[in-house]
Amino acid sequence: MLTVRQEFKDQPPILRSFLNSSVTIERAEENPILVGAGDSYAAALCASFIAGPKVSAFDPLSLLASAGWSRGRQVYIISISGQTKTNVQLASTLRGVASKTACITCNPASRLAAVVDEVVELPFRPTAKSPGIASFSLSLSAVLRICGVDPRCDFEGEISRAASLSKRVRVAAVRNVTHFVGNNEDYAVGLYGAAKVYELLGGRAQASLLEEFSHMPLFSLSAGDRVNVLEAPGETRGGLLNKRLLKGRFASSLLRPQGAGVGRVFQLVFAVQLAAIEAAEREGLEAPYFLGASRKLRISDEMIY
Repeated sequence: MLTVRQEFKDQPPILRSFLNSSVTIERAEENPILVGAGDSYAAALCASFIAGPKVSAFDPLSLLASAGWSRGRQVYIISISGQTKTNVQLASTLRGVASKTACITCNPASRLAAVVDEVVELPFRPTAKSPGIASFSLSLSAVLRICGVDPRCDFEGEISRAASLSKRVRVAAVRNVTHFVGNNEDYAVGLYGAAKVYELLGGRAQASLLEEFSHMPLFSLSAGDRVNVLEAPGETRGGLLNKRLLKGRFASSLLRPQGAGVGRVFQLVFAVQLAAIEAAEREGLEAPYFLGASRKLRISDEMIY
């Protein structure tokens, strides 16, 4: 897990270098569509909430089934490897439908890069299978810029503040469920946090919108589960849920990152990353769980590639 922790620590200079580089990232025209799967879907969803309702976020298979929705619109596909078959199929299908297709990738020589109109290269080279730490932060920065949102902030300061915030993140034992509950971009970061629990620990996790949690997942809570309520400044509903859960003797924690804007979002991203890394280390894992889960990894590869 030392390699993953080092990648986590290296994010501020990587992000700062990328955003200060000469890489051209043009702002999208009106109503762009962001596409991604896994971590990339969480990045697309997060950017869409921050940018507002004119930006849509989709899973590639969902958009493939409704390709006509892309007619005359710019479509940006986030894919770190650039090799996932559904993304490649989507980009090929959208030729002549979308006004432009682009990919955001670490692999400009990939199959996806070969079938899109434009490539935005991320300055990161994952070694083999990546646990999605720096690549997620870079992807989020790139799509925010595409959506007209300046992603620059005090990354060193946010990662420092995240060290304190991460101590409030409660990760359940592997057989129990870690819940992330929040609205809008907080929900998207929660979705990413759940992904890190799956991949780094092999644990069970779930992300829920704040209102939906009380309608559905609440009824599955057990004593060993952990709930993390993510709340934006000025909101109170999350705090109320946290109080009610604690009163009902359920393990719950309220996360209210300091600051506002993109700095607050990156602080939250860094906090859930660090919490998952430290939970994996407590479990004695020397590498991300998914790398050693050979049967599951084989099925995943067969479906994805």
